[in-house]
Amino acid sequence: MRRLRWLTVGCFVVWLTAAAVGLLASSGVEAQQPPASPPAQGVPGEPTPAAPPGSQPAPEPPPVLPPEVMEPISRLSKSVENAEKSIQQLKELEEELQRLRADVERIIYDSTAAADSLRPQLAEVRSQIEKLGPPPGKDQPPESPTVAAERARLNALAAALDGAVKTTELAWVRAKQLIDRITVIRYQIFTRNLFERRDSPVLPGVWRDIGGRMDSIVGRFQYYGSDWLTWAMRSSTALAGLAVLVVALYAGLRIFWHRVTAPRLVRPAQSPSFFDRVMKAAWMAPARMLPGFAATSAAYIGLSALDLLFSPWEKLAATLARDLFIYTAASALLGAAFWPGQPAWRLVPVSDVAARRILWLLRAFVGVYVLDTVLVELGRALYVPLSVTVAQTFLVSLLFFTLLVALLLTPFEPQTGPDRPVNGREHIAGPVTRHTPLWIKLPLWLVAIALITASMLGYVALGRFIAHQLVLSGMVLAAAGLLYLAVRAATRGRADGQDIVGNVLETRFGLEGARRVQISRLIEFTLTLAIPLVAAPALMLQWGFSGADIRDWSKALLFGFEVGQFRVSLIRILLGIALFIALLFLTRLAQRWLRDRVLTQPRMDVGVANSIETTVGYAGTALALLLAVSYAGFDVTSLAIVAGALSVGIGFGLQSIVNNFVSGLILLVERPIKVGDWIVVGSEQGNVRRISVRSTEIETFDRASLIIPNSELVTGRVLNWTHRNQLGRSVVKITVDAGADPERVIKILKAAVDSHAEVLQSPAPVITFDSFSSGGLEFTIRATLADVYRTGAVATDLRIAILRILREEGITFRNPQYDIHLRDLDVVKAALNRVAAQRAAEAAGDGRTDTSGGPGARPQPPAAKS
Repeated sequence: MRRLRWLTVGCFVVWLTAAAVGLLASSGVEAQQPPASPPAQGVPGEPTPAAPPGSQPAPEPPPVLPPEVMEPISRLSKSVENAEKSIQQLKELEEELQRLRADVERIIYDSTAAADSLRPQLAEVRSQIEKLGPPPGKDQPPESPTVAAERARLNALAAALDGAVKTTELAWVRAKQLIDRITVIRYQIFTRNLFERRDSPVLPGVWRDIGGRMDSIVGRFQYYGSDWLTWAMRSSTALAGLAVLVVALYAGLRIFWHRVTAPRLVRPAQSPSFFDRVMKAAWMAPARMLPGFAATSAAYIGLSALDLLFSPWEKLAATLARDLFIYTAASALLGAAFWPGQPAWRLVPVSDVAARRILWLLRAFVGVYVLDTVLVELGRALYVPLSVTVAQTFLVSLLFFTLLVALLLTPFEPQTGPDRPVNGREHIAGPVTRHTPLWIKLPLWLVAIALITASMLGYVALGRFIAHQLVLSGMVLAAAGLLYLAVRAATRGRADGQDIVGNVLETRFGLEGARRVQISRLIEFTLTLAIPLVAAPALMLQWGFSGADIRDWSKALLFGFEVGQFRVSLIRILLGIALFIALLFLTRLAQRWLRDRVLTQPRMDVGVANSIETTVGYAGTALALLLAVSYAGFDVTSLAIVAGALSVGIGFGLQSIVNNFVSGLILLVERPIKVGDWIVVGSEQGNVRRISVRSTEIETFDRASLIIPNSELVTGRVLNWTHRNQLGRSVVKITVDAGADPERVIKILKAAVDSHAEVLQSPAPVITFDSFSSGGLEFTIRATLADVYRTGAVATDLRIAILRILREEGITFRNPQYDIHLRDLDVVKAALNRVAAQRAAEAAGDGRTDTSGGPGARPQPPAAKS
C-alpha cells in the first residue's frame, strides 16, 4: 500500500509537470496574423483636417506596423496569459515555480527590449508630425491633399507605435506582478515546511516505527549497494588504481605543503602586524585546501570516467564531493585563523589552549553538517520513510546542540603579549570566565536552547534550519569580521599608529598627517560599506531566499530604485564616493605640487602663495563634491530648490555664518591681510597664520592663537604693519638738560643713528627738536628700518649708544622736579601739635612716677595744653 501511495504521488507530480510544460510551450507557438491596425487618428487636441472642396476622400491607409513588429508583442501577451494560468496549478511544486519564474523573467527582458526598440521610432514619427505644424483652423485655407494624406499617415503610425509601446509596458507590469506572486508562494511553501510539526522524536512510537521499517531500508540499501559493487568489480583494476592515485595525490600534496610552509612559519623577529597575518593566511589557506580539492576532484572524475556514478548514486556522489569541498575550505580557513601552534600568525586573539579547542569544535560543526547533508541525500536515494528522516534530523540536531554547548563552555582566554594582533594589549580588563564575552555567548545560548526545544517538540525542520545556519551563516559572519579587521588594520594599524594606507600616502605621495588621515578614513568608510554588501547576499541565500530574488533586489539596490521622483542607485553612490575620494586626493597632490615646486620661488610672496594654495584646495573640493553628487544620480539643478529653502534659514539664523564665509572669500581675493602679516585688532596684535572661509587665525607675540571671525576683519578697523612691505620706523624720544646746545645734540644724535647698520639712509633718518619743557629740551629720532620686526631691538641699541655718547660729551639728562603745595591743613597742624605735646608729657614723667596704677601710685599731673 505504501509503495502504491508513493507511485500515485509520483504520477501526479509527473502529470503536473507535463501540464505546466505544455502550457508554457504554447507560448512559443507563432502568433496568428496581427489584427488590422487602428484607423488613422489625429494627435489629441488637434482638429481633423477638412478635405478640400472637389477632392476625393483619402483612401483608408494600410496597416502601419509590419508583422515583424507586431508578432513579438502578440507573443509577449500570450506568454503572460499562459504564465498566469500556470501559476494557479504550481502552488506546491518548488522546482516548477523556479522554472516558471525564469520564463517570466525572460518575458520581462523581451518586453523591455521591444519597448526600447519602439520608442526611438515613435520619437521620430512625432518629430515629423511637429515639422508639419498644426493643421489649419476653420477660417484658414485648407492644406494641400498631399500634406493632409501625409499627416494622416503619420498620425496613424504614431498611434500604432504608441499602442505597441503601451502593450509591451503592460506585459512588463503583468510579468513583474507574476514574479511577486511567485515569490509570495515560494515563501509560503518555505514557511509551511519550516514550521510544520511532526511527531516528537522523543516519543517511543517514532522509534518503534523506525524499527519496523528498518528491514526494508536495509534491504533496499543492500540491493542498490550490490548492484554498484557488481559494476565496480568489472573495473576492479582501474578502481584500485584510482584509489592508489587519490591517496598518493593527497599524501604527496600534504607532504609538499608541510615542506614548503614549515620554514615560512618560523617565529619572526618582530611581531607581525595584522595586515601581515592576513596576507600570510591569504596564501596559506588555499595551499591547505589544495590536497583535499585535488583528491576529491580526482576521485569524482575517475568514478565518472568508469561509469560508476549512475542512479541513484550520481546525486549522492555530487553532494558528497560538494560537501568535501566545503569541509576542506572551512577547515583550511579555520586553521589559518587560529594557528594552534603559531601564535605569532594567529588572527583570532585567543590563547593556545582556547585556540586548539575552538578549532576542533568548529571543524566538528562543519563535519556534522557534511554528515547531515549526505544522509539526507542518501535517504532520498533509498526512499526512506518520513519517520526515519525525522529521527535522523533529530540526532543531527542533538549533535549540533552538544557541540555548541561545549563551545559555549570553553573559556575564550585572550592572547596576551606582543603576539596579540591588531592592538598589542598586554592586559585584558576584567576576569575571563566561561561566559565571557557575554555579547557573543548569550545569543549563542539562546540559539542552542531554541535548537533543542524545536527539535524535541517535533519542529525538526526548524531545528535543522537553525543548526545549518550556525555553520553557514557563522562562516559568512566570521569571514566578514575578518575582512573588517583587515580593513581596520590597513587603514589604522596597531597601537603605534602605523598603517599600510597611511604609509603609502606619506611615502609615495608626501601627504602630511591631517590630509593623510582624512583620505585614510574615507577609504576605510568605503571598504567597510562594501563588506555588508558582499556578505548580505550570502546570508540571504542561506536563510531561504532564492537566488533570483537576491539578484533582483541586489540589482535594484545597486543600479537604482525609485523613491518618489528620485532614483537612488547604491552603486552610483559608492562610485560617487570613490570619485570624490580620487578627486580630493588629486586636489591634495596639486596643492602639494604648487607648494613645493611653484609657490616656493624666491620672489613669490608668502601671502600670495597661501591664497593660491587655499583657493586651489577649496575649488578642487567643491568641484569634487559637485561631480560626485552629479555622478551619484542626484540632479544638481535641484540644489537650487535646496538653496532657496536654505535662504530662509540664512536670513534668520545663518546670516553670521554666511557673512563670515563671504568675508573670507573677500580676504582671499582682495587680500587686505595675508598670511605672515603683522596686524593689530583692537587691543590684540600678532602674525596671521591661517585664513579660512570662516575665520582667521592670529598668533600673538605671547604664542597664543587668536581666532577672529572674518567679518570683523572686513568691516572693522585693522592696523596692518606689513601690508605692502616690511619697512618700519623706529621712534626714540630724548630729553636733555636745558643748558645743552641743541645743534650739538642733534649732531650727536645723527652720528649715533648713522652708525647703526640696520637704519636705512633712504629715506634718511629724521631728528627733530620738539619742544621746551620744565624738564629740559625734547628731541625725537625717527629712523626707517628694512624689517619692521626689528624696531624694538634697534630702538634699544640707539638708546644705549646715545646714552654713552652724551655722557662722554658731558651732556646730562634732566630729571623733572616738582614742588608740592598743600592748602587748608590747619586741622592737620592742630592734631600734630596735640600728639607732640602728649608725647612730651609722657617723656617728662618717665622715671618719676609709677605708671603701673597700683595703690601707692601718685597721681599724674595733667598734660600741658598746647
